[in-house]
Order: sequence, then structure tokens, then C-alpha cells
Amino acid sequence: MVFKLKRYEYDVVVVGLGPAGASLVYMLRNSGLKVAGIDWVGEDKVWGKPCGDAISAGHFDRNGLPHPSGDALMQVVDGALVYSPSEEGVIRLSGEGAGYMIDRNKYGLMLLREASKAGVDIYLRTRASHPVMEGGRLVGVKATSEKLGEVEFRAKVVVDATGSGGAIRRKLPESWPTTENPPETDFVVAYRRIVELDYDIEEPDYIRLYFNVNIAPGGYWWFFPKGRRVANIGLGVQLGRGFPHPATIYREVLMKRPDVGREVRIINEAGARIPTRRPSKTMVWDGFMSIGDSAYTVDPIHGGGMGYAMTAARYAAETLVEAYTKGDFTARGLWGLNLRYMRTTGAKQAALDVLRMFLQTLTNDEIEWAIRKGLAGVDEIASVFGEGELRTTPGFLEKVSFIVRLLGKPLLLTKLVLVSEYMRKAKNLYLEYPEDIRGLEGWVERVENLYSEYRKAVGIPF
Repeated sequence: MVFKLKRYEYDVVVVGLGPAGASLVYMLRNSGLKVAGIDWVGEDKVWGKPCGDAISAGHFDRNGLPHPSGDALMQVVDGALVYSPSEEGVIRLSGEGAGYMIDRNKYGLMLLREASKAGVDIYLRTRASHPVMEGGRLVGVKATSEKLGEVEFRAKVVVDATGSGGAIRRKLPESWPTTENPPETDFVVAYRRIVELDYDIEEPDYIRLYFNVNIAPGGYWWFFPKGRRVANIGLGVQLGRGFPHPATIYREVLMKRPDVGREVRIINEAGARIPTRRPSKTMVWDGFMSIGDSAYTVDPIHGGGMGYAMTAARYAAETLVEAYTKGDFTARGLWGLNLRYMRTTGAKQAALDVLRMFLQTLTNDEIEWAIRKGLAGVDEIASVFGEGELRTTPGFLEKVSFIVRLLGKPLLLTKLVLVSEYMRKAKNLYLEYPEDIRGLEGWVERVENLYSEYRKAVGIPF
């Protein structure tokens, strides 16, 4: 008897149904395309990657996604408190209705169910193992399903939304420009617990971020309330520099704190490797797209990926409809995703990657000074996180210069001016992302040269 592999034909197959993949299948549900979404997890693990679970309300409006409600909404967030290493210096960032703490699983399932109702085929507990190549072209993926057994999903376009591991992307031909091996220092390893506490949290509508290199080297730790007695607590630690695993730090350091250690029960715990860098040099190639953590579409400063994933999914959906209309699923036909993302969100991300590298070199003393003395004031933080630029107006620099000279930190001022200049250069370079594949190689060389020059100029050791 000859065994015949089950084969399913689609226009688009989305591998991975986290924030990027689930948003994409939801956005494509009424597109007229035949779409499948697959993920190796069951319903109880959908959107299960460790995350702070906080997201700005604006991401939903900008990307045409429903705001969380009902069981998916756990807490409205009105602002953030940013703490210095001593925790005596605090920056309060306020904005009523600024965002939400969500139940990721319930929100993700809602998107998948709505997509399914509209005709998208959702395959959970189905693990994609390898890309299917024919004549040098990507034509689908092989997978193993609990219900279907061995199966082959054929598609005009395969979308990798599997997270930072890039389960499909990393198995594509090495000659493809989608192949990338960033340094380990461009990632953090994160660990978090969602816990019920035995006390009422003060100001549950404010999330808390703590910067202390002795607790979270190269990252930060967080305390995000999800109601009066439930919180998402975790930390991220930069990889590649020999730091302890965050789960160890959580148990040995954070659990000794009175605000963290008073657990009634652990609702959920998880760890993961998370990118904190600029996006991939290209998110597309022939018959292929990559979005979300797989394409490093994250905020480099805090590693948050949900909002950026939703944005990448929106641009991917627009590009897929455009490609289907033209009947062109080559890199040229899918290049619109690169242009849409790189010249907007990607440009901001590239600038913030410059800032991220600098921040990871600061000592506790420098962080303490910056927060206490007003250098990292609300206006400057809002500018950095909102536009990907550090304000360097004459008035701002005069203010900073006075503080720096008063406290005897002229070297830090010099570095800040350099950081600001390279943030501008990086942003502008991404705004000049090439119109088509012919300009990619030269543009990538310019990017690599810029970041190499920056590391030498500022003294970035990694």
C-alpha cells in the first residue's frame, strides 16, 4: 500500500497564532482569500508566551482590532510608575485610559473564533515542522496534527508568526536574505508569574517598572496589577553577557520582597527568549512573510511585542490582498510589507534600538541620577517612546548641560548627544528603505556600518 500524505490547499497559511498570527487571520477573515492558521498549542495555551500583558489602547484603534472586553479585560491602565534602583526616585507617567491589562488567552481565542466564524480554518495542536520547497520555491509547510496526522499545507504565501525561534524562517535556504543570526545580546530571556496576592494592591490602575542592574541586568523587572489582588510580575535579563537566569533571580531576590513574596497561589508561570532589537532586514521573500517576534517587530526598549505585532499583521494583510489582486507572490509582489512597516514603525524601532544599546551600559548610579535629577523627565520619555527620537532642542540641552556640569557627569552628556544623533541617523536610514529588492544589499550594508560606527563612538561593549 502506498501512503498518500494529506494535502490541503490555501492562498495563505499562517504558522503561529500568537498576537501577530491571530491578528492576521482575523484581519483576513473577510478578504476573499482562503486562509488557514495553525499552531502547536491547544486552546488553553493560545497566546501563552510570557508577557507583561499590558498594551496601549491606541494599538486597537490603529489596527482595526476590537478593544478587549468582558473576561479578556482585567484592568484599565491609567499610567505607569518608573522606579530608580533605590526606588526613591520615581517618574509618574499619566494618561487616563492609556491602556489595558488583558487576559491574553481569552483575547487571542476571541480573535481566532471570529476568524473561524468567517471561514478561516484554524488548526490547533498542529505542529509545523518544515517548509515545503519545490524548484527553489516555497510552496507550503509540513505539519503533524493530533486529529489529522501527517499533513501538508500548500499555499501561495506562508507566513511565519512562530516567535523569535522562527520555526519556518530558520529552515529556509541559507541563500535567502531572510536568514539572520543576530547576536545573543539583542535578546533577553524573560520569566514571569501571574499570581494572586494576599493584600490589596495600591493603585491597581498603574503599572510599575523597576530599573536595577543588580536585579535585572540589561533589562528591568515589572509589577503589573491585573486587578486588586492579582498581578503579572516578572523580569527580563539580557542574553550573551553571562547573567543569571531570571527564574533564579525571581526566586532568590524578588520573592524576598514584601510586595512580591506574598503569594496565595501561582496562576501561571512561563519563560521565553524575546528579541529587543530593530526589525529583520527583510520581512518577505518569494512566497514568504515573517511578522511578530519572528521578524523582530518589537519595542527594543521594553521588549513589548503585542502592539508592534498587530501593526505588522495589518501591513501584512494589506500586502497580501494587494499581491493576490496582482497575482504576484514573489518577493517583488510582497515587498509592500517591507515598505509599509520599515518606513513607519520600523524607523521608530531602529532609533529605539540605538537608545536600547546605550541604556544597557548604564550603571545603577547613572540610572539613579538620571531619574532623580529630571534628565529622564516625562516630556523626554514621551518623546522617546512616541517618536523614536531624543529631544535635543537648545533649551533641552541647556537644561541637561547645567545638571550634568553641576553634578560632574560631562561624559554622560557627551554620550547622550551622540546617542541622539545616531537615533536620528538610524531613523532616517529606515525611512530610506529600498523601493525594491535590487536596493536591499546596499541598504543592509549601510545599516550594518551605521550601527558598527555607533557602537565604537559610544563605547558599546557588545
